[in-house]
Amino acid sequence: QAIPATVSKEMYYVQAGSFQNVSDAEKLKAKLAFSGFEASIQTATIPDKGVWHRVRLGPYNDDEAGKTVISLKQNGIIATQVHAQ
Repeated sequence: QAIPATVSKEMYYVQAGSFQNVSDAEKLKAKLAFSGFEASIQTATIPDKGVWHRVRLGPYNDDEAGKTVISLKQNGIIATQVHAQ
């Protein structure tokens, strides 16, 4: 079986928000769960900016990530697609 050349091995997260306050991140995660989206909180230390709590969904392939961004937008949540590290 041939593997389609268009299949990308790159994975992405969909980031729905980033907060310095963990309770704000928890609130967004709960809002997402209520809308049927499973999210996680990834804590990151940003140089010169301190600790941030990122609310992310995924990882997804490019196509799934794009569809998830659109679904979130329909739920009033502006999200961005970011490369998985």
